[in-house]
Amino acid sequence: MGAMNSRKKSSPNYSFSLEFNPEILRIIAYVSLITLLVIGYVLTNTVVDVDPETIVIYKIFGFNHACNVIDHEPSRTVSAMLLPFWEVPFLLYVIFNFLRIQDAYRENRAPRYTFLIALYFLPLEILLTVWFRIVFVWSPEVNFLNHYLPYVGFQILLFLVAFENFLYFYAMKALPFKNNRSIALGYLSLLLVVTFLYVIIGLSLGLGYPLLEPTTNPTHRAFIQALANLYTFLVLPVPLCLSFFEMKRSPKHTLTVS
Repeated sequence: MGAMNSRKKSSPNYSFSLEFNPEILRIIAYVSLITLLVIGYVLTNTVVDVDPETIVIYKIFGFNHACNVIDHEPSRTVSAMLLPFWEVPFLLYVIFNFLRIQDAYRENRAPRYTFLIALYFLPLEILLTVWFRIVFVWSPEVNFLNHYLPYVGFQILLFLVAFENFLYFYAMKALPFKNNRSIALGYLSLLLVVTFLYVIIGLSLGLGYPLLEPTTNPTHRAFIQALANLYTFLVLPVPLCLSFFEMKRSPKHTLTVS
């Protein structure tokens, strides 16, 4: 009798199912990141009391890098507080992106090599996502290279995700422009070249062995600025627009918790 009453008083089990497209997570993450940068820009230009031509980044690049808007107080603290609004949804996106590739492979809709690449990329993507916050641990004024390396990891992360998505969306016949492989490959190739140049040039400047001399050569400085602007275009508005596009074309998935 006591056991029966105990069972009656025990908490009931709950379960629910949620149908969604993982691309909504990337949209939330990108909108949050853009919001962070905009708020950082406003704070840097209205509240931060630092001469922009005296900071380390300006002395290295010959111009203020985009990360300058999150490097100085109070923008630094506010940006660090806002970072989880990018970090958490993007981390979930990385995980669910792998899971949908795994499901497609198990259903024979995606080739084995796509699944294996996603499997090998997954732990690195998770680490690079959570390690990006180290940009707030090291100030560029204290140690530029330690501040810059997490950003390099961020650049590598975005390329890995783009490459993974190309393989998945092509297999699912969901690439833009009627699953146009040539356009997608063109974008991916351009992103690879721009990312490689950006990383190599940035690291060479940070290590003190510059491949280009932006502080003394206006042509070199203009080239790096153009490279930075092109990179920003390739990794912010393009993937964001792609996510909105894929919300309609790529399959939805069901998350069940019980």
